[in-house]
Amino acid sequence: MFSFTNVLAESDTETIPQRSDIDAKYRWRLEDIYATEQLWEEDFSKLERLLPKMTEFKGRLSESGKTLLECLQMQDSIWNITNRLYVYAGMRQDEDTRVSTYQELYNRARSLATKAEQAVSFIDPEILSIPQPKVDEFMKSEKGLKIYQHYVDNIIRKKSHTLSPSEEEILAMAGDLARAPLNVWTMINDADIKYPSVKDEQGNEVQLTKERYYKFLESPDRRLRKEASEAYSSAYLTYLNSLGATLSGTIAKDLFFAKARKYNSTLEAALDHYNIPISVFENLIAAVNNNLESLHKYVSLRKRVLKLDELRKYDLSVPLVPEAKMEIPYDSALTIIEKALAPLGRQYLSDMMAGFTSGWVDVYETEGKGSGAYSWGCYSCHPYMLLNYNNTLRNMFTVAHEMGHCMHRYYTNKKQPYINSGHATFTAEVASITNETLLMDYLLKNTKDQAQKLYLLNHYIDEIEGTFYTQLMFTEFEKTIHQKVQNGEALSSASMRQIYRDTFQKFYGPELMLDSLDDLGCLRIYHFYRRFYVYQYATSFAAAVTISKKILEGNREALDRYLRFLESGDSDYPINLLKDAGVDMTSPQPINKTIELFASLVDDMEKLLQ
Repeated sequence: MFSFTNVLAESDTETIPQRSDIDAKYRWRLEDIYATEQLWEEDFSKLERLLPKMTEFKGRLSESGKTLLECLQMQDSIWNITNRLYVYAGMRQDEDTRVSTYQELYNRARSLATKAEQAVSFIDPEILSIPQPKVDEFMKSEKGLKIYQHYVDNIIRKKSHTLSPSEEEILAMAGDLARAPLNVWTMINDADIKYPSVKDEQGNEVQLTKERYYKFLESPDRRLRKEASEAYSSAYLTYLNSLGATLSGTIAKDLFFAKARKYNSTLEAALDHYNIPISVFENLIAAVNNNLESLHKYVSLRKRVLKLDELRKYDLSVPLVPEAKMEIPYDSALTIIEKALAPLGRQYLSDMMAGFTSGWVDVYETEGKGSGAYSWGCYSCHPYMLLNYNNTLRNMFTVAHEMGHCMHRYYTNKKQPYINSGHATFTAEVASITNETLLMDYLLKNTKDQAQKLYLLNHYIDEIEGTFYTQLMFTEFEKTIHQKVQNGEALSSASMRQIYRDTFQKFYGPELMLDSLDDLGCLRIYHFYRRFYVYQYATSFAAAVTISKKILEGNREALDRYLRFLESGDSDYPINLLKDAGVDMTSPQPINKTIELFASLVDDMEKLLQ
């Protein structure tokens, strides 16, 4: 059994705390990467000295397997150090985005990363210039090259999209320029933008923040939801033209790189990066467009239960059972998560709980801190997790989600060599959503309170809506604006807002009334700056539902396959890794099962509410 406190988070009625006000046990320990910033500087200098040495391998990779191996090992060293510098500087900046010193560290790391890209840019085209029989002989005779087999195979697979060494170097030199739209958006979104105050449920003036905005959207007080929504959106209206320019700029950047590499579209370029068949993407979009009825039904149910003449966008997050609203302090959330993830085995639990107490997590919102939540890390240190925890059920699921990423990184780094230590988003989100699915199953099974059970069911429906349907709505919007740029059409903030509004309305149906500022959502979503990223939340959700169902059924083989999957990194293509884990994403079955699950949950909730 579990219980929830009904005490409101203190931060709702106080100013945002300073970082120094937070107990050290709730702050991450970046000193585990670099004990001092002097050590960061030493690594920076070391990398500066290492980069010119890569030129010693130019034009020599066809000499022998030994030469090729030494070159690839040096490339690993370069990227390992680069990533360590970049991750540390990025997380220091996220501690307080207002601190110029951290911004300078981050900018220096980013600039050096661009130089690293230039330094190694000759490797892929030079490997492709070696006759295939000779490459095969190198891989066979030089045992150290065995760990690079998938890396080399992938280079050969993308031969038609790899340019000459000099052209590859030019593209690498454009790295800083290419990141400019996202950098501008990030500074506006995290540092420059100021949200007005609103009156909370008790009538207290409270400074609006991103985290408080999302929490207020769950308030039973419709006046507060409306004011929070209008205040939050109005802050972005101030930067309307700038944000429109950054989004259209990032699409132009994506199109430039796609054309430079001889792809037919930005979509083809994005999917080919991890060898995802376009049919997987197209089937996903088609499946959801053909099955919007249950989402429309849920919108109608929400309107009916809330007894509203008109349902607005700010009414989509409020629990339909407000009397069961759950306030969950962080430490209580950890206890619940530990019990919920027990099906993953003792070793997983032991490693996970050690992470919660070993400086992995930065828990609470503080002045100037980066928004949202993420997991990040580097190969030579444990993973890290940024949170802005605010005692909500949604926050608890975020902890479980991000810890899924952390454990994926932790097990991969223990098992894989550096070259295979990455994660494609297509697989990474499976690890996080599996945790969420197990947590929901535990909560539903372990509450006897009918109101709480209904609340949890409501939350589960909202999670599928947000992770599956909403992400696919985003995906369709993204596909449309990319297609327009490819067709030579100009994008403006006004045209993007209209496309977003039309797409949102189609997905959520005629019973949802959109307000004039609701379409500003298209200008404040980070993931649009990562080409065709969000559809993978939907595929990952479908895969996670399949995997977690097998684990919960006590299928030991399924658990073993999943734990091996967590260790696999990117040692193979994502589709193959998921097949090994027991899910075939080239089949429509996982997607259809998710759509069926959502429909059945909506039906169950409708019956319980009658």
